[in-house]
Amino acid sequence: YYPDMELLDQDGKKVRLSSFKGKVIIVEPIGMSCPACQAFTGANQKNLRPFGNVSPQPGLKSIEELLPTYGGVNLSDPRIVLVQLVLYNPSLKAPSLQEVQAWARNFGLYTNRNRYVLVGRANMVNKYSYNMIPGFQLVDKNFVLRSDSTGHNPRNNLYTHLLPMVKKLL
Repeated sequence: YYPDMELLDQDGKKVRLSSFKGKVIIVEPIGMSCPACQAFTGANQKNLRPFGNVSPQPGLKSIEELLPTYGGVNLSDPRIVLVQLVLYNPSLKAPSLQEVQAWARNFGLYTNRNRYVLVGRANMVNKYSYNMIPGFQLVDKNFVLRSDSTGHNPRNNLYTHLLPMVKKLL
């Protein structure tokens, strides 16, 4: 099973990851200063801007754009939940609720659209979590990790494994 945890979301409410059991969960570990994280969140889209003074990775599309292309489904599907786990603020420390709220507002991420932005804790700041950025993990309806494309040497390819698997798990 995927590790369960209870964290605050961008609305300041406690959220337990396992409460999304029954939906397909796309988990994205976030470092606010990570150029790829910014791009995956949408910083390269015309209607959005980067967060802070970070230049997003050029040419990298957002998860919202990539999922229909490589997965054949849309992020707006109510059976899918996007969970951004913000592990690092711009100073590479654990983020505050206010920083996570500013990130969510900047990118238009709202819980009523099944997009949760969670506040990582100080004990999550370590080499292991740092090496998970950038990328995504895919958790099935039974709360089992099915694909892991996190880090610079991912176990599974985002485009050929993780994204195509989303539709199969619905």
